[in-house]
Order: sequence, then structure tokens, then C-alpha cells
Amino acid sequence: MEDTAPTQEARARTFALRLTLDSPLGLSPELGRLAAGLALSAFYGLALGARAGGAELVRTALGVPLVLAVLCAVMMPSLTVLFAILDAPIRASRVLGALGRALSSVGLVLAGLAPGAALLCVSVESRFLATGVAFAGFLLAGGLGLVQLVASLGGALAGAESTVLWKGYLLLAGYSLFAVTLAIRLFTLFVPVLGGGS
Repeated sequence: MEDTAPTQEARARTFALRLTLDSPLGLSPELGRLAAGLALSAFYGLALGARAGGAELVRTALGVPLVLAVLCAVMMPSLTVLFAILDAPIRASRVLGALGRALSSVGLVLAGLAPGAALLCVSVESRFLATGVAFAGFLLAGGLGLVQLVASLGGALAGAESTVLWKGYLLLAGYSLFAVTLAIRLFTLFVPVLGGGS
């Protein structure tokens, strides 16, 4: 039994590193990263849905990945077009890779928070406190994912001219605010514990 524990730990570490490291991959592995992030985020949805049980369990488990998928579907083309308008050295493949790593990070964090969130959401009576627990998890995971996205795309801007560089950083700052606003709106629509469908 002792021999298998380090091997399982090494596999888990390798899996997480493969999902989040900034390494150039092809289209299929990047789509695999996106799919893994979405699948991992469903565990947090299950944890939040445990408060109401029944159909809400399934609805929340599908709602969390749905929100993240919609965010990626909005961000991928718009970021690509905005960087093309700036003539920045960032192409669609780089945006897809950055989104894949960011979403994988979000999924890993949400999956890690899921057991604690389930315990708190089920055991507290106050709906306000349960909403706070759910929102705190989304805030932590989303913040880390957004930082990774901005760092990855900002790093790609490093070789650009100074005017393109500062315009790119301004674009990333403004777009981050837009992404946070859109995420909050979508989560309140699709996650029942945050008010969706209630």
C-alpha cells in the first residue's frame, strides 16, 4: 500500500501540471484542457446543489460548467479580434491556450473546494451564509483563473512595441472587468444557490 501512495500523488501532480503549465500544444490538447476544466468544475456544482438536493443537484452540476463554457465562448473570439485590431503578436491559438490553462486552473480549484463547500452548504441553515460560501469559492477560483489568463496573454505581449504593449495591458485590464461582470451575471442566472431560478 505504501508503494502506491507516492505513485498516485505523482500522477495527480503530473495531471495538474499538464493542465496548467504554459506549454505550446495543438488544437486537440487545448480542447482537452478546456473539457477537463469544465468537468472538474461540475464537482463544485454538485457540492452547491447538495443543499437543495433532487433536481437542483443536477441543475447546479450542469450550471457551473455551462457558465464557464459561455464565458470561454464569449472571450475566445472577442479577445482574438481585439488583439488583432491592436496588431498585437497574439493569435487565436495563443488565446485558446491561455483560456484552456485558465479554465483548467478554475476547475482544479473548484474541485478542490467542493468537499468543504458541500459540508458548509448542507450544514448551515442561513441561505445568506450558503450564498456567501458559494460566492467565495467562485471568487477565489475565478480570480486565480483571471490572473493566469492575464499573465499568459501579458507575457505574449512582452516583445511588442511600447505603444502596442501599453494598449494591450489596458485592453486586458478593461476586459478583466467585463469578464468579472459577465461571470457574476451568469452565475446568478444559472446557479440556484446564488439566486438562479429562484
